[in-house]
Amino acid sequence: MSLSWLDRLTLFIHPQRVVLERQPWRGAPSSQTAEVAPPTPGEADWQPVLAAADILLKTAGQGAGLRIVVADHLVRYALLPWSEMLTGKAARLHMARALFRNALGERAAVLDIALDRPAFGKNGIAAGIDRQLLAGLRAAAKARRLRLNSVQPRLIAELAAQQTQLNDGWLACLDLGWLTLAGVRDGELASLRNHRASTTEPAILAGELGGLLAAESATVNGKKVLISTSAVAAPKLAGGWETTLVAPVAGGVHA
Repeated sequence: MSLSWLDRLTLFIHPQRVVLERQPWRGAPSSQTAEVAPPTPGEADWQPVLAAADILLKTAGQGAGLRIVVADHLVRYALLPWSEMLTGKAARLHMARALFRNALGERAAVLDIALDRPAFGKNGIAAGIDRQLLAGLRAAAKARRLRLNSVQPRLIAELAAQQTQLNDGWLACLDLGWLTLAGVRDGELASLRNHRASTTEPAILAGELGGLLAAESATVNGKKVLISTSAVAAPKLAGGWETTLVAPVAGGVHA
C-alpha cells in the first residue's frame, strides 16, 4: 500500500501499547494499536516497544510524513538553569550531560540528549532518550520510506499544546504508573519532576500529586493546575488547587 505524501502519521510509543494514527489527505482518520509485551529477562524496557512499533509501521504503507511521540516513561528530563556563562549549544549540552550523570549515574551514557531552543534569561529543558531506541525508530521509518518529521517526548508536546494558557501554573501529565509535573512561572519553566507513580488509585494519586505541588509551590505563582490524562482518573486535589482537565496530545496510547 502506498500513501500520499500529504498523508500524516503519528506514532505514539508507550511501555504498554503502541498506537499508529493516520490522518489521510482525503477520508476519515484511523488508528491501529499493538499491545507491547513485557520485557524478557535481559531485555531493555524499550526493546518490546520498538518491536511493536516496527510491526505497526510495516502496515503503514510508504511515503507519508511521520511524527513520533514518546511516552514520558521512556524519557529522562533535566531542567537547565539559565546562566550567562552557558549559552552556546555545546556548553548547554555539557551542562545537560552533567545533570543526567548526577541523576542517573552510568545509565546516562546511553542517552541521546536533545535541547530546547535557548531563550535569553530563561531556564531551558533537556530530554534524553535511549539512543538505541531512537536509532531503531529512525531505521524503521526509513525502511518504510516514511518521512520522519519529528521524535518528540510527551511532556514537550503537552507543554507546546498548552502554551497559550500556561503562563503561570502547573502541567501534570498522568499515566499508568507515571507522573510528570512541570511548573511554569512567567512563561518560563521553573520546576520539573518526572518519575514513577506509586499507584493509579485516585485518592492516593491525588495525595502524591498534592505533595509534589506543595513541595514545589515556592517556584511558581498561583495554584492553577492543568491535568492531562486519559489513562487514570483525574485526582481531586485538596488545598485550594484550581484544576482543569485538558485533552492529552497522545491520548490514544494511554488507555
